[in-house]
Amino acid sequence: MKRSVVYPDWAEKYRGKGRTIRKVRNGYGLYECTSVYVKGQKYPKSVQKYLGMITEKDGFIPKGLTISSRGHYIEYGYSHFIMMNFKRDLTRSLNSGSPELLRLGIIYHMFGSIAEVFIRSTYLSHGMEEELIQRAANGIAQQRLKRVSNRINSLLKEKIADEEERNILHQLLFLSVIDCGSANYLQS
Repeated sequence: MKRSVVYPDWAEKYRGKGRTIRKVRNGYGLYECTSVYVKGQKYPKSVQKYLGMITEKDGFIPKGLTISSRGHYIEYGYSHFIMMNFKRDLTRSLNSGSPELLRLGIIYHMFGSIAEVFIRSTYLSHGMEEELIQRAANGIAQQRLKRVSNRINSLLKEKIADEEERNILHQLLFLSVIDCGSANYLQS
């Protein structure tokens, strides 16, 4: 019989479908979990991707952020890259002029979820957090979000053919954060 680990409520609220929590030194780590079939192996291979840290004081802190006080730094690099390079193509593929749907689709692509914590963790939502949170709460068809994510993947493959180079770019851009409290920047 599998023994279930019980985590505090403040950490459990971040667990969801396809996400798990593990105890680490300074709090709890949030991971995206999937399994992949590997030809020739009897069982599927479990794949876990680190999303960030959960602490009681700060809540969820996305990976790549080093912060002294939560709420000042937000992800900037990867979402900005997507908007600057693919906004036109993505808007056309949506068959909708909704900027909220485009932004939520990009957030879904980046984090695998449109939970409030992820909406508040990227510059894409800066200045329109409440509208995006409300739109997400009202429900958006998962298919529409997946369509945006799949389109981003195909556009990235067109732009950067080598998978390893795409992965390196993704990781480096995810490290780019901005201090939204003191920096002036333009939303696209």
